[in-house]
Amino acid sequence: MHTSVSRMEMFYRCSYQHFAQYSLGLKERRTYKLDAPDIGQLFHEALKTITDWVTKEGKSFSDVTEMEANQYAQKAIKHLAPILQNQILRSSNRYYYIEKKLQEVIARATYVLSEQARRSGFTPVGLELAFGKGEKLKPIQIKLPNGYELLLRGRIDRVDQGTFGNELYLRIIDYKSSNTDLSLVEVYYGLALQMLTYLDVVLSQSETWLGKQAQPAGMLYFHVHNAMVSEDTRISDEKVIDQLFKKYKMNGLLLSNKEIVQLMDSDLETGTSSIIPAGLKKDGDFHAYSKVTDFDTFSNLQTYIRSLIQQAGLDMTSGILQLNPYEFKEKSACTFCSFKSLCQFDPI
Repeated sequence: MHTSVSRMEMFYRCSYQHFAQYSLGLKERRTYKLDAPDIGQLFHEALKTITDWVTKEGKSFSDVTEMEANQYAQKAIKHLAPILQNQILRSSNRYYYIEKKLQEVIARATYVLSEQARRSGFTPVGLELAFGKGEKLKPIQIKLPNGYELLLRGRIDRVDQGTFGNELYLRIIDYKSSNTDLSLVEVYYGLALQMLTYLDVVLSQSETWLGKQAQPAGMLYFHVHNAMVSEDTRISDEKVIDQLFKKYKMNGLLLSNKEIVQLMDSDLETGTSSIIPAGLKKDGDFHAYSKVTDFDTFSNLQTYIRSLIQQAGLDMTSGILQLNPYEFKEKSACTFCSFKSLCQFDPI
C-alpha cells in the first residue's frame, strides 16, 4: 500500500472523509479561483526556486541582501505566475494586485530567512527532499499484521544540518502559509504526524545519505506571511525592523541542549530568542516557555508515530470505516471538509 503522511492524518481527522476522497475518489468541481492551497503551493515553489538560484550562484542564504531578496522574489513570481491555476494571476487587475502582494510576501520571507541564516550555525542540506519509491530517500516500510505492507512517501520542505563536537544534528523546517505550532495533543491523536515522520526519515537514513548517523535537533514551522507592526506611539525604523523580524519567529519543538539551541541562534546568550521558541536564564537553564524536550522523548515520539501509522494502515486495509470527525477546542475536521453535503454529519 503506497500512501502519504497527509493521507494518514486525514484518516485520523475523520475516516469517512478519507473514505470519500481515497476510496470513492470524489473531488470538488474545479472552479477558476485562487484558494489558500494554491497560495501555499506558490510560496513553497518560490522559496525552493530562490534557494536553487542562490545555490547555483555559489552563495548561501546568509549572503542575500534585502535588495537581492526583492529581485529574487520578482524573478520567482515572473517565473511561477504563468503556471499557477491557468495564469489566474494575469487574468484581471484584481489578481495583478494580488500578485504584487504575494511578491512582497515572498521578498520579505526571503530576507528574513537570510537574516536568520546569518545568525545560525545550521545550513540547508536538503530542499523539497522527497522520500519514497525511486526517490533520493527510501520510503518508510511498515509490515502490517494482516499481511499488507505500508510504503510511506512524502516531500520535506527543508532539512538543515549543524555540527557540535563530533556529532551531526538535523532539524526539519516546514514552510506554512498560516501560523502553525506543534501540538503534542494533536500528535497523540494522529492529527499531526508530518513533522515527526519527516524527522524519523532523515535520522534513520542519515548514515547512508550524509555518511554519518545524525541526532535530532528539532522541528520548526516558518510562517510565510506579510507581517505588520502595530504600536501606540511612533517608533524608530530600527525598532520597526526588529519588531518585524520577531513576527517571523519559528514555532515547533527543539532538543533541550543549550549548545544546539545557541547554534540555531548565535546571538542567544540569555533572554528570549527572536528566531526559535526558546530562551535561556542567566544560570544557563531554559525558560519555562521554551519548547524543548530531551533526546529520549524524541525517540519515544518517533516510536509512537510509527505505531499510529501502522494502526491507520491496518484499519484502512481491513475496511474499517466510521463517521468520526474530530473536534479539539475551536478546531474540527468538518471546518474545511469538502464532503459535508455527502456525510450530513450533525455536530450538535
